[in-house]
Amino acid sequence: MIYIFHGDHNALSYTAFSDTINNYDKHEKFHQSGKNIDPDLLDNFLNTPSLFSETKVIILDNPFSLLKPPFDKIVKLINSHPDFDYLFWQDKKIEAAKLKLFPQAKIEIFTLPELLFTCLNAIQPKNKADFSKKYHELITIFPLELALFWFKNTLRRQLTTYSKFSENNLKKAYLSLIELDKNSKSGTLYEPKEIAIERIIFSLLDS
Repeated sequence: MIYIFHGDHNALSYTAFSDTINNYDKHEKFHQSGKNIDPDLLDNFLNTPSLFSETKVIILDNPFSLLKPPFDKIVKLINSHPDFDYLFWQDKKIEAAKLKLFPQAKIEIFTLPELLFTCLNAIQPKNKADFSKKYHELITIFPLELALFWFKNTLRRQLTTYSKFSENNLKKAYLSLIELDKNSKSGTLYEPKEIAIERIIFSLLDS
């Protein structure tokens, strides 16, 4: 059986992927990631009898990001050994054409809520009321830790591209979010995290 976990909600998809791996604790595992995935080593694993007569499972992180030649070789190997179990995780949504290469696969997609993106888009100068409304709606359905990650990511991206905010104010807010995250993890944040995040974003929107 082939299990594929993908989508832009990496935290949920990887959690589901990891939980499934835990079901194979008594199996002999072949586990490789990204560019380090070696089709020749996989070929050897598939064709070598297990030393302890264990059932084998193949676990690949981001196999769909491989270049075409090694990816095509892996697809061919999988199709020639259909009796094994395969677990694939991809850190983004996989193209439909590639998913069709595994028509019998059990596919799970994990997507981020649209509200997250409308909230991020609301980070605009003098837009406190709109941002606040969306932010409070978002944190009722979305983990605060992940929301903080996306706020930091958005400000970091604006620092390297175009932004309606001045570079100094943007950098100040970005560094404040990093410091907030650090203090939260060390137990030295002395106000509720959701309030601290909103306070920092508000200071940017007012700048």
